[in-house]
Amino acid sequence: MYQHAPTPGAPGIYRHRRYFAELVRRGWTVDLVSTPRNYMTGDVPEAYRRTPFSNETIDGIRHHWVWTPGGIHRSRVARAANYGAFVSAAGTRAAALPRPDVVLVSSPPLPVATLGPALGRRFRCPWLLEVRDVWPESAVSVGWLREDSSAYRLLERLAHSTTSRAAAVVIPTPGLEPFVRAHGAKRVVTLSGPVLPRAENPERRAATRARLGIDDGDCVFLYLGAIGVANGLDLLVDAVALVPEEQTTGMQILVAGDGSARQALETAIAERASGRITLLPAVSRDEAEDLLGAADVGLHLLRPDPVFGSALPTKVLDYLGARLPFVTTVPGLPAEVATASGGSAVHTAEDLARELQWWVAAGPEVRKTRGEQALRYGLEQFGLAAGTERLEELLEGVVANGR
Repeated sequence: MYQHAPTPGAPGIYRHRRYFAELVRRGWTVDLVSTPRNYMTGDVPEAYRRTPFSNETIDGIRHHWVWTPGGIHRSRVARAANYGAFVSAAGTRAAALPRPDVVLVSSPPLPVATLGPALGRRFRCPWLLEVRDVWPESAVSVGWLREDSSAYRLLERLAHSTTSRAAAVVIPTPGLEPFVRAHGAKRVVTLSGPVLPRAENPERRAATRARLGIDDGDCVFLYLGAIGVANGLDLLVDAVALVPEEQTTGMQILVAGDGSARQALETAIAERASGRITLLPAVSRDEAEDLLGAADVGLHLLRPDPVFGSALPTKVLDYLGARLPFVTTVPGLPAEVATASGGSAVHTAEDLARELQWWVAAGPEVRKTRGEQALRYGLEQFGLAAGTERLEELLEGVVANGR
């Protein structure tokens, strides 16, 4: 159960599908219940608009798509309605599927977690909770909730209730363990997203750069992903505005994505960084591959908060697989990974401005060497095979104990 798995060709990166496809190749049957409404854009592809339920098989995984209302970035009320509708529709669809040996429920959004105990009772089987981001604490970090509000207290009770009842809690980074332990988790397993190496393709790289009007020798910085309040892209605009005009030669900054803060970002770029930052729409998987291949340095930005310091977003793993050293603004685990893999960590707009200039001045050979270092580090720490083994071992153990 995962609310926002991208449909084929839709913007977004879905690490679970890689693991689930490996499980299918190992003989597992995987049913995935999700909505075709894309989280970044809020849109539903045309092919999925005609029915409240649809099915298809992707990489051997049986996908079950359910309808949810739109406007998820319009207001908090609309987003809450979207969450509630998914829980209702997904629960109805899942309850009609053949009995599974184990249920895996992925959060956030936190209301999805309620499907774990409900489906566990329905099928008399064990269930697992995945916590990709800790709610309701993260909602406070981005200003979505107040810690003294009744909504926060309600979600906090829900988090403790579901977390404490799961057979095990899966987290993408070890830094989240103290948070889920505080919510009552009895067993915690870390399963990061996999790093998949991308073959170098000079012709594709040159073609993408030419299409974007980028010279061969330019240093291309890429931010790829959601543009929300939590992402803190205003710091990037501040940093670029601090770079003297004469020192922007050879510097190209691409931002590709969508989300609730996109309009504000577009305005900020027009006012303070016009011509220096290229804002692209959310891109498909193939288009994301083009941008990753055309870039030299990845950008990972989030608002400062202890919760974010324990997480390692999927975009970071994609940077590593694409041979991109990356610059992060997040202390903690992201900073550790960035520096160990050949990139760097900064904290202020002034630091980021200097870092952008350094990468431009370093030259293509240094950037290429750092890129190879990033790939080696990524494969050593986050390879697909080791992660699949860990997931399969967890599932087999939980199923055996459940019986």
